[in-house]
Amino acid sequence: MTKKGILGLVVGSIIFAGCAGTTPSLGKLGKSGNYESAKKAGGYKGIAKDLVKKEKDDLLWYLDAGLILRYAQDFNQSTYFFDKSEVKIKKYDKEILAGKFFANVGSVLTNDTFMDYRPKIYEGIMVNTYKGMDFMSRLDRANARIEFNRALERQRRAKEFFAKEISQEKKKIEEENKKKAQKKKVDSRKVSKSANNKKTKWVIEKKYSNLFAFKPYPDFINPFTSYMSGLFFISVGDYAKATDILKETYGMIKGNEPAASYVKEDLKYAMKAASSLGKATSKHYAWIVFADGEGPKKVEMRFDIPLFLITKKAYYTGIALPSFKENPSAFKYLSVKNGSRAVFTKQVASMDKVVKTEFKKRFPTIMTRAIVRTVTQTMIQYQLRKKGGLIGGILGAVYQGVMNRADTRQWRMLPKDFQIARIELKEPRISLFDPTHKKLMELKLDTRKNHIVFVRIPEKNAEVIYNEVSF
Repeated sequence: MTKKGILGLVVGSIIFAGCAGTTPSLGKLGKSGNYESAKKAGGYKGIAKDLVKKEKDDLLWYLDAGLILRYAQDFNQSTYFFDKSEVKIKKYDKEILAGKFFANVGSVLTNDTFMDYRPKIYEGIMVNTYKGMDFMSRLDRANARIEFNRALERQRRAKEFFAKEISQEKKKIEEENKKKAQKKKVDSRKVSKSANNKKTKWVIEKKYSNLFAFKPYPDFINPFTSYMSGLFFISVGDYAKATDILKETYGMIKGNEPAASYVKEDLKYAMKAASSLGKATSKHYAWIVFADGEGPKKVEMRFDIPLFLITKKAYYTGIALPSFKENPSAFKYLSVKNGSRAVFTKQVASMDKVVKTEFKKRFPTIMTRAIVRTVTQTMIQYQLRKKGGLIGGILGAVYQGVMNRADTRQWRMLPKDFQIARIELKEPRISLFDPTHKKLMELKLDTRKNHIVFVRIPEKNAEVIYNEVSF
């Protein structure tokens, strides 16, 4: 390769790297500096007006749009965008289940940001969960039942699906490695040996020890999806099914989440109703479902040091891997008051934990792919130096440094956690307060009915979004 050709390769890579990994995501409305401008446009409702005109054929865009429309209380359009999301997720699922290799697992000459975004299992589960909640808000119980059943089914088959997905990805990494090694005259055996170097992996894994220092939920199970499904089946009077689901929910969070005691009380409520011909009690309640804060932010972690010795004549050896940074809660809890009585919301599920649990399972494959890429690119860098001298070596190092990027794409608008509470309705008005006793909202409810109140607060100073469903 000529020096001119080497320079063209590097310049081209810089241009592509500048746009690789960017997605037409809608971003977050809750962040300081972002929220004020959003509020001037009418908050979520103001932003939502333009969404149908700017539809983009992109999974992450559809996911964000679905939530924005939900918060704007346009449940029809919210379901529309979640339907669009599910079409893409189902297409991906079918390819995996059919045993097809990915069309582009990621070139070892570029990075993961050049691949099509692949849906995570928790995202598919949450799509069906939110669709179920949308249909509840639209008073469409039949379709809500379908969506909650789909969400539960996704959880049940997630472990088997994941095993197939990872198995195919490992095969593709090996295939890609051999193909590129042959094309670029790189020793694939040396690449494989370096990629499986225990010392290298140990150094990387040590950096992630704090990130993975948490008690995980069972494989691919989101306690919120399970709880919300149980609450839905209470609302439609299917107490037997609600009992089964809430038993599972209680079992998975007992000793792990503070709301376990609340789930236990709801379980007793469903069991009593199931054994008394559908009437749990003459009392009526309001269930509060609080989506708090913003989920973890995916960030890049760089290892710009020689983690393993490939050749002393390379100028740069580095690895970029994704990690997560947690966002603060909007509020650690809310107090719910009805007359002289008050209860406090408690966490039933942490989306931080759900996201990081799946990431932890995917991490060995992500790490292997990054090491394979780094080893291959470093070997190519050495070859460029041999052919192009000092300039070739430097430009090869620049190319590798530019391409050393982690894939930080994600569904950004999910909450940090879900909190729940239940209060008996003795008076029509209920009020919600933050921990400083500041009143956040008040609404009037029919004391002759039960109610579910969905509340969303992305950060302390953000608009309180809520809607109510009665049964």
